[in-house]
Amino acid sequence: MNYKYFLSTNVNFAVSKQEICVIFSIFVITFIVRFYDLGEVALNNDEAIYAGQAASLANFSEYQEQFSIFRAHPLLLQFMMSISFYFFGINEFTARIVPMLLSCSIIVISYFIAKFLYNQRTAIISSIILSLLPYHISISKQALVDVSMSFFFVLSLLLIILYYRKNSLFLLYGIGISTGLCFLSKETGIISLVISIVSLILIDKKIKFKNIIVLTLSFAVVTSPYWVSFLTLEEARKSLLEYTDWQSTRPANHGNLYYINIISSEILGYVLSSLLVIAYLQILVNKRNWKFSNVILPFFWIIIPLFFYQMISVKGYHFLFSITPFLVIFAISFLSSNWINRISRNEILLIAIIPLTLISNNYIINEYFLFISHTPVLGSESLFHMRDAAMWIKENTPENSTILTLYTHMSNIIKFYAQRDSIAIQSNNNPSYQKIENLDIQILAKKINYIVYEKIQIDNGKFLENKATDLENYVKKYDGIPVYVNYQNSPNVENNKFVSIPAIIIYEFSR
Repeated sequence: MNYKYFLSTNVNFAVSKQEICVIFSIFVITFIVRFYDLGEVALNNDEAIYAGQAASLANFSEYQEQFSIFRAHPLLLQFMMSISFYFFGINEFTARIVPMLLSCSIIVISYFIAKFLYNQRTAIISSIILSLLPYHISISKQALVDVSMSFFFVLSLLLIILYYRKNSLFLLYGIGISTGLCFLSKETGIISLVISIVSLILIDKKIKFKNIIVLTLSFAVVTSPYWVSFLTLEEARKSLLEYTDWQSTRPANHGNLYYINIISSEILGYVLSSLLVIAYLQILVNKRNWKFSNVILPFFWIIIPLFFYQMISVKGYHFLFSITPFLVIFAISFLSSNWINRISRNEILLIAIIPLTLISNNYIINEYFLFISHTPVLGSESLFHMRDAAMWIKENTPENSTILTLYTHMSNIIKFYAQRDSIAIQSNNNPSYQKIENLDIQILAKKINYIVYEKIQIDNGKFLENKATDLENYVKKYDGIPVYVNYQNSPNVENNKFVSIPAIIIYEFSR
């Protein structure tokens, strides 16, 4: 195969045999890096919740007691995971296999988006970068609703691009179905419907109510199970109203520059972020050359979601997963410029872009160049300490035990791995968690049997320090006996060695 084929600047909607080989090779690379050690790492907080819901849907009674089916988000991913659980059992691997396969498919869809918007060169290089991007790999290997939402989000844009090429009623139905499934993955996926309608108006150059009605009705039919459950089931309606009220009143958890910081340092890295800025500056300079297909359309599918997430007070590390493919493609879009072809030996530049972008993010720089351990975002970490502690609880405590934890993350891990009732002293008024009226009475009445003190959480969440002090006071006040300690290695700056410090301590109250 001629290597110049990979650097082609042609825009062609047809798919050749050579291109099928290229796409398959990229898919294999994507699959291998995401499949490796897929089930080795413990579930994190959000994964435990979604896996618990999936297990409840699959009719595993021990999980139905701990995890309500109706919580913060719709249940599309949980439903797909429940099928995996039903046939292959409940474990970390079967929880993550569906999101992992969806994330691999995102790379293939992104390839065609880049090809149809720009050219084959841009498609190949952006897809390879995306398949090996540390941020994308990390989120892809987690059982998160953001992964399924992202799959249908990028699929919606691909269908929009195809509709721009050939106005087809069939594609309108497809766009409506895709945006509906995006919403059923996560309620914020409704933004895909809004952007799709805006895109249709721009494509048609006027408001065609017939097209918008077809799109909206397709969306409504696909999402009807969600609305029917809301209208007919008291539990679903109560859950939605409580979560809406809670989410709308939650205080901001990050500053206004949070997303800008993680895009440059974590998601894209410094090289790719610089290329993204250059791409936008090039657009501003060449206003006369603006084209709807490769400028305005991707611009809307990046800016509108970014603005939407910015306006929400609670910001999340994984929220931008859905627009990461678009950010990468737009950053690499300069490869479609004519001036690239005038550079002598430009293939060296094109090939060098891949390793340069992959090593320029904080994770790689800190871990492999500065030898600084990566500090995970609170709640996104998969900590074996928590799983080990939960498994100890399952094997060494009575089934009717109730455990008090510092934070809801540990509480969810215990519910999933140990199937024990667990409440958290710090729950942020989340309606899913039991409200603690009077801890002293609960302990004296022996309704709380154990305290789990997860010291490992405090370094990543300073807001837990006051509650940690309260937990320590309860241990001292009621003579809690340490029955389990899990240690972690921590670097000692003075002698440049590692020392073992308690990560998780479990205390028992006398029965």
